[in-house]
Amino acid sequence: MDSAKSSPLRNQKYSILAEIKRSNGLSVGELAERMNLSYMGVKQHCNSLEKEGYLSTQRRAKRVGRPEKVYVLTEKANEFFPQKGPPFVLELLESVEEVYGSLAVERLLHRLYRRRIEALRPRVCGAGLAERARQLAQAREEEGCMSRYEPDGAPFGQILEFHSPVLEILDRFPRTREFERRLFEQLLGGRVERREDRAGSDLKVVYRLLGSEDPPPRNELSGEPSADAAEREDAAAPSSAAEAEG
Repeated sequence: MDSAKSSPLRNQKYSILAEIKRSNGLSVGELAERMNLSYMGVKQHCNSLEKEGYLSTQRRAKRVGRPEKVYVLTEKANEFFPQKGPPFVLELLESVEEVYGSLAVERLLHRLYRRRIEALRPRVCGAGLAERARQLAQAREEEGCMSRYEPDGAPFGQILEFHSPVLEILDRFPRTREFERRLFEQLLGGRVERREDRAGSDLKVVYRLLGSEDPPPRNELSGEPSADAAEREDAAAPSSAAEAEG
């Protein structure tokens, strides 16, 4: 399939893929309603996308009547929602771990997320938690996370994300998930719970906003390698790649 931005037709097809990615599967009728398009127009697009290998169909039970057909994404559709950085960044982090140890990777990621927090702070500065949550969701949306804020679903709402541009890094270095959660806490000024739901190639991450009780200290991330641990790791680490090989 050509670039999604090459024509209005391609844009519509990409929009269909994006709507489905933000869900657990959608029928033609649901897509037509969400996108304000005709039923037959959406059906033709879905048939085309299925033939091209980007969609498949499943049956979804209904309360009354026969199950209905819904469209879901195939793995091939992931090419429209790319990763950011891998494989080069992933290989770089793996090389750092191999030469200097896992603590060195954590220190790099810790510093990276501190910088991201400071870069986003001017954009996430609303007076209330809900306003800050909307601002953060918008910023993450622009980063490719397919984010949205919902005022319901938790004591103070939740932010849903349907794509992670750094998913390969999250899977290879699970500690990164904690840095992601703490980024939300720092910018929102309250406790946040992160839940991740994986179903095949589908991803949904829910950040539940639990409130502002006992907010995290500003400019801190939980689990930063301690000074003693860092010094031990530095002492044990070779001063150069040549020493490591020697």
